[in-house]
Amino acid sequence: MTNHRRVVICSLGVPHPREGASLVIIYNFIEPLRRAGFDILHIVLLEGDPAVAGPALESYSTTVESPHYEIVTVTTRKFVDQGPRAHTIDLSGCSRAIERATKFRADLVIAFDIVPAWVAASIPSRRKLAWLGDLNFQTTYYHGLYGLQERPWRLLSFAKFWLAARNWRHVYAKVLAEYDEVIVSAESSVAQIAGLGLRNHGYRPYPWPVDDPPSDPSPKPATPTFMFFGNLVGLGSRSALHFMVAEVYRRLIGLWGQGGFQILIAGRGHLPEWFSVAIADKPEFVRIGFVEDLPATLAGCHGVLVPIDVPVGNRTRVLYALSQGALVIAHANVALGNPALIDGETCALGHDGKSFVARMERAFADPDWSQRIGEAGRTAYIQLFHPGRAGADFLSRVEALLAPPQADT
Repeated sequence: MTNHRRVVICSLGVPHPREGASLVIIYNFIEPLRRAGFDILHIVLLEGDPAVAGPALESYSTTVESPHYEIVTVTTRKFVDQGPRAHTIDLSGCSRAIERATKFRADLVIAFDIVPAWVAASIPSRRKLAWLGDLNFQTTYYHGLYGLQERPWRLLSFAKFWLAARNWRHVYAKVLAEYDEVIVSAESSVAQIAGLGLRNHGYRPYPWPVDDPPSDPSPKPATPTFMFFGNLVGLGSRSALHFMVAEVYRRLIGLWGQGGFQILIAGRGHLPEWFSVAIADKPEFVRIGFVEDLPATLAGCHGVLVPIDVPVGNRTRVLYALSQGALVIAHANVALGNPALIDGETCALGHDGKSFVARMERAFADPDWSQRIGEAGRTAYIQLFHPGRAGADFLSRVEALLAPPQADT
């Protein structure tokens, strides 16, 4: 039976089933809404040259557009101007979309992340729901902080990052006050949003699809071998690479000696220049680039390293590793974003270089321990982050917001 309740969705970029972490997550949030039969108006915000997003938009439109699913696009050079005193948003190109959304008479507006939430604040509806990825005021601050570590003489640059982060905090507080419910993608974001004076928020696991079945168990190499993978340039990778060089490497040399271990670095893109310089005399770091058969490569390692000490986000690379039954060895701060990560149960957590290396040592020495934790980690992924579970959970939140108000008794 068709459900004729009306929902406006607003997203930055074109949702995609496979490319771009946040776009993949949004795609898998939208799928259960489509299957539930809502009438949906999707406002897709695009920055820069519209021709760049053209193929993705055409593919997405072909997939979803129907009598019950309409797409309206808004294209501009840049939506947000980050000024030293305040950030401002350019809504000049949004008038047609906002007018269409107003006539749509939505029962619920769903905004995926802060810029769409800023735009969608102008759309009238009975209820509003915002979903947030990494918080801009956190990522901006930490990028500035790591930039200062890499180039200590650029103090003025850090001041600009600090001001930008402060101004983003003001945006989040103002915009999210207009929303009935805010879902954050990381448990650590709950306290951050509460610090803005808001009380309408909570953490829920997000859907992360993994098509690759785990590889069959294979004999581990005689040399301790671990993998680090990711996009290599984002905040998480930046944090992790700093931690590996400053806190972990020298302890591994003390444990296994020069050339006595391998850390495979996988991922697209180039290594940061500072890291390439730092490991030029460290042959234990082996750059392997893009990996065609990631499950098999993971199965041939003693563990997956996630030494991200920055307390921000809920990492998709962790979810992929969990889905493969691999032993995740992470900095304890990673678990601040994902409460499913429990030391000795679903993963191995170290709070500093010493404890991190101790878990690497046990991963090599105790394969039964590693396998038991890896299997429990895979179960946690299936129960919480598999799209079937997390998508259904999101749909239940939408249904709750759409439910008629309860009459006073």
